[in-house]
Amino acid sequence: RLARVASLTLLLLSGTALSALALDGDDFATKLNAAYTAQGGELKFSAIETDGPDIILKQSQFVAPGHPAMEVGDLTFEDVSETGDGGYTVGQVAIADIDTTEDGTRVRVTDIEVTGLKIPADPTVKGIDSILFYDGFSTGPVTVSKNDVDVFKLATTEVNVSEMADDKGFSFTLMINGIAVDVKGIEDRKTQRTLNDLGYEKLNGSLEMDASWELESGRLHVPEYALTLDDIGKLNIAVDVSGYTKEFIKTMGEAQKAGNEKQGMMMMGLMQQLTFTSATISFDDASLTGRLLEFAGKKQGVTGEQMAQAAKGMLPLVVGQLGVPALQSQIIAAANVYLENPKNLSVTAKPASPVPFPQIMGAGMGDPRQLVDLLNVQITANE
Repeated sequence: RLARVASLTLLLLSGTALSALALDGDDFATKLNAAYTAQGGELKFSAIETDGPDIILKQSQFVAPGHPAMEVGDLTFEDVSETGDGGYTVGQVAIADIDTTEDGTRVRVTDIEVTGLKIPADPTVKGIDSILFYDGFSTGPVTVSKNDVDVFKLATTEVNVSEMADDKGFSFTLMINGIAVDVKGIEDRKTQRTLNDLGYEKLNGSLEMDASWELESGRLHVPEYALTLDDIGKLNIAVDVSGYTKEFIKTMGEAQKAGNEKQGMMMMGLMQQLTFTSATISFDDASLTGRLLEFAGKKQGVTGEQMAQAAKGMLPLVVGQLGVPALQSQIIAAANVYLENPKNLSVTAKPASPVPFPQIMGAGMGDPRQLVDLLNVQITANE
C-alpha cells in the first residue's frame, strides 16, 4: 500500500513538474514578434510547434521596411527557457541554409547560427530588459551568382554582442572574412575596364567593425568600420553621434513604411533628434595610388612620378574654386605630402563640443563653407 501511495505521489509530482516546464509557443512567438516589430521589422510564420525545450516556427519569413520578405524556412529555437519576468532566453537558433534566385541572381547562405538570444517580456519598458538581442551570430560561406557565375563570395561572418557595465547598453564587433569579388561580374562596363587596366581581376579582402550603443543617450560610437582590400588599401569610417534611441529606431522604421512625401517629413523630424560629436574617413594605401598615377600618366604619355608632380602643380587651381582658404591650404599641404610618398590620408570633423544636426543642416543649406569651422574639419596625410 505504501508503494502504491509513493508511486501515485511521484506520478502527480512528475505531472505537475512537466506542466510547469511546458513552453507556451504562442506566448513565445507573440513576445518575439513584439520585440522584433519594436526594432522596425516583422516576423511571419505559418504555424508553431513545441518539442520539449525547443520551439519551431514553420515557414518563417523576415520582413524589413522597404524590402521584400526574406524566406528563411523553419526556425528552430533550441533550449528555450522562460525568465522570471516573463521573457525568454534561447540557447541557439537553427536557421536553414538560404538558397534563393531573383531576376537571374542566386544568393546562397550556409551555416547560419544565432546563439544566446534574449527575448524581452515587454519591449515598451525602459532599459536593457526591453531589447531583443543575441550574444553571437555567424554564417559560413555566402555566394552571389549571376548567370551561373560566382560574382561575390565571403567565407565567414561573425558578430558578437556584449552588455556594457551597469546595463548602460551594448558593445558590438563584426568580422567578415574571405570577401572575393570577380571584376567580370560588375555590370558597369566602364568600371570593369578601369579596374582591369589598374591590374585588378579580383578584389579580395575583409570587413571589420567595432561599435557601442548607449540606450538612454542614444550614443552610437563606431570607432572602426573598415574595409580592407588586398593591393588596394584600407578604408575606415568612424562616427560618434547621439540621439539614436529606441524611439528613433522605431520612428525610422515607420518612416520607411510611409509614402514618399510623408517619409521625407518624418526623416527631417528624425534628424532634429541627432547630435554630431565626430567623424573620420581615412585611407591607408596598399598600391592603389601608385596604380592610379600610372594609369593617368599613361594616358598623358608620362610616368606615374611625373603625373604626381603634375597633380601637385594643378591642385592650387582646382581647390581655389572652393573659396575656403583655410581648407584649401590643408588640402594642398596634405596632398603634397601624400603624393610624394602615399601612405595614408585622413579627413576628420571634430567640433569642440557636440553640434545638433539641425544646425549642421542649416549651415549646409545656407553657406556650406561655414561647415569647415563649425565642424572643425582637419585634413592630414601620412600621420
